[in-house]
Amino acid sequence: MQDTIYFIGIYGLTFAASAVAVGWLTAIAQDLLEAYENRYVASVSRSLSAMFIFQDPRRLFFLNIIITLFFLLVAVALTRNPITIALLTGIGFSIPRVLIWRARQKRLEQFAQQLVDGLTVLSNALRSGQNLIQSLETLEVETGPPISQEFGLVMREYRVGVNIEAALENLVKRVPNEDLKLMVTAINVVLAQGGNLAEIFESIAKVIRERNKLEGKTKALTSQGKLQGVIVGLLPTFLGGIMYVMDPITMRLMFTTLVGNISLVAMVILQVVGYLLIRKVINIEI
Repeated sequence: MQDTIYFIGIYGLTFAASAVAVGWLTAIAQDLLEAYENRYVASVSRSLSAMFIFQDPRRLFFLNIIITLFFLLVAVALTRNPITIALLTGIGFSIPRVLIWRARQKRLEQFAQQLVDGLTVLSNALRSGQNLIQSLETLEVETGPPISQEFGLVMREYRVGVNIEAALENLVKRVPNEDLKLMVTAINVVLAQGGNLAEIFESIAKVIRERNKLEGKTKALTSQGKLQGVIVGLLPTFLGGIMYVMDPITMRLMFTTLVGNISLVAMVILQVVGYLLIRKVINIEI
């Protein structure tokens, strides 16, 4: 009887300690998740606002969690290898941020392409007798997104009391583009010292056009090297797939043993490093 009471007491204490530990770990996990959610929402909110996308960032946070859990479940269903599970889960976790980053880069590229025509619009507007503010308003009306959105925000800041120099500096901070920075610098110099702003815009547009032509020729000449880099980077993976089909028992050791896992990670790292080195060699800055 005493032994029974003793074991019941031990089990009760163990259960109580486990419950307390689980509650404590749950509280810590909730705090960490809430802190991460706040950081994620703040970061995504800034990125979406910069692209004039007005969506609730918390929806993207929950979508990120769902995608991560989905990739985790798929990885667990496919394999019991912890490295593979961690890799697939990390890929799922990174997908939303990669998509946002890619959308941001695409917007910046589109802005850079529109800037040449925008400078021409400003130059023509100034030559027709308009002042700088009227020219910027014309640019906002006659062009499409994203350049119309960015300069529209400049004009809204100006209308609420921000001076035009500060509004243009804010534009440079939002859009990291060297040509835009040159344009804003020219505007500030002309506003401070005087000068023919229409001719300056026309000269900048001409320089950008010539540089774009040179970049196009450079990309055409280096396209073969880029293709070689892709082929060299994918060749080991392709050969590994062929060897797996020919001798699956031997190749399965790469996924089921520690030495094989380390070898796979080393090969992936070397492939990525080799590809990046090739890209760096053939990437010519204009």
